[in-house]
Amino acid sequence: MTPRAFARILVAPAVVLLLAAGVVPLLYAIWTATQADGRFVGLRHMTDLFADPRFGRSLLLTGGLMAAAVVVELALGLGLALALQKIERRAVVVSLLLIPAALAPLIVGIAWWMLFNTSFGPVNAVLGWFGVGPVEWTRSMPWALVAILVAVVWQGTPLVAVILLGGLTTVPASLLEAARLDGAGRWAVLRHVVLPHLRPFFLVAGLLVLLEVARLYEIPFYITEGGPGDATSLTGLYLFKLAFSYGNLGGASMMALLFVAALSVVAALYVRLVTPRRTPA
Repeated sequence: MTPRAFARILVAPAVVLLLAAGVVPLLYAIWTATQADGRFVGLRHMTDLFADPRFGRSLLLTGGLMAAAVVVELALGLGLALALQKIERRAVVVSLLLIPAALAPLIVGIAWWMLFNTSFGPVNAVLGWFGVGPVEWTRSMPWALVAILVAVVWQGTPLVAVILLGGLTTVPASLLEAARLDGAGRWAVLRHVVLPHLRPFFLVAGLLVLLEVARLYEIPFYITEGGPGDATSLTGLYLFKLAFSYGNLGGASMMALLFVAALSVVAALYVRLVTPRRTPA
């Protein structure tokens, strides 16, 4: 037996497992998306989704939350990374900082629901010290959406900061020294030297944020349950309701397929936007 054949035999179980875990559910979702009451209906579920105002609203909400989360998390993550860079022995600080990212979204959703609770939440208690009346964080707009964004940013920012911190450690010291010798100030060094060097790291961090918001379900479910009404029913939460609350498994499968395709397009556009263009030689 050749080494290549032996390697293929060793890899075969993992390949079979990946195919079973990835391809089989995908094929089942495609089959379910074209069925209704045991009959083939083609793309009827797609036309029904596009005619459903709740579907369009969930897309707009998810897109808006994606944009806000990317901007806020990248900005806060960069600030944290620059602050951590000044700490010499930062291993313990980084470990503590990553605790929110290590928590399950289920726990994060419950914790922030308790924090934003109108009756006994600490957030309203602190606001009361400054004379601000109780805010219906989980039951009124736009505060319900703000509460979800705060929870998402709180969990995602530490990981973004660590990614950007890794990028900061790769900036050549000679390049920074040369910029300072040329008279560049801190802002000029950050803008013209550090940020261009961090572009690939911003790409990775931004894509992770997009993917995390795209699959978001637990946090909005436990903070607002999609309310008031369907005002905070993000795509992941509306997909769950469509399948299990409304009993429309075919529509939910079609929605999942459409969202995967849309997310692929968004990711491709984001990569093209962040990746520097090559100038012809």
